[in-house]
Amino acid sequence: MKKVLMVLGIVFLVVIAGIAAIMIWAGASGSAIQERFFSAVLSGDPGQVTAMFHPALREEVDEPVLATWMAVVKTNLGGYQGLSKTDFNTSTKYEDGQKITESSGMVNFQKGQAHAELVFRDGKLVKFLVKSDKLPDDWFTGPAGTELYRQRGKEFLTRFMSNQPDAAFSMMHPALKEKMPLDQLTKLVVDNCAKAGKLRAVTYQSENYDPKKQILEVRYTLECENAGVKPLVKFEFAGLKGHLVAFNLSED
Repeated sequence: MKKVLMVLGIVFLVVIAGIAAIMIWAGASGSAIQERFFSAVLSGDPGQVTAMFHPALREEVDEPVLATWMAVVKTNLGGYQGLSKTDFNTSTKYEDGQKITESSGMVNFQKGQAHAELVFRDGKLVKFLVKSDKLPDDWFTGPAGTELYRQRGKEFLTRFMSNQPDAAFSMMHPALKEKMPLDQLTKLVVDNCAKAGKLRAVTYQSENYDPKKQILEVRYTLECENAGVKPLVKFEFAGLKGHLVAFNLSED
């Protein structure tokens, strides 16, 4: 019996050692994941963060908005100092043949702490959440730059005035699609293209950002074969993206 107990004791110690090794691995893995993410966030280069994104997440995040958030994190939290030694968790599972890694817990910074949740699918980030009492709720004061929205508005107007209603419709926010279904947009496109004639040029003119409504208005001049048009395209910011929520066309 003594020998059996000794063997069982050895097995128990092996199990404990195995659990400890797993915990050490999980801690090291979680620390590496969090450090890589926050190194990118604190770099000031949104491209370093979006390089970690899964394609689906890229569609939901605009770099100019992300850049504003990154600056707020750096200003209010300061430098990254590692994970909490007790309050964190890292786990890995497989779903539909894809490796899902989740890392969450308290992260230490020079100026305070934040709770961070990161989810990766096959090594690409599909979700991130950072919460801290150091980060203000009204952190968004406008995108770090507007060139993306100038180009996005130009692309929408080009599709619209080139008689491509389906392509223009795909750029619209769901709320705008509901107000103006594809059949209505198609009729509007056909009527405007017939009246104005062939599109020759789209030129950016000016813009205005309303911080209270978080809406960016971008104005253009369209040079067409039969008429000049001065359209307006509106983008509303929600989450980490600027959404095309309205447009208006008027003759020059």
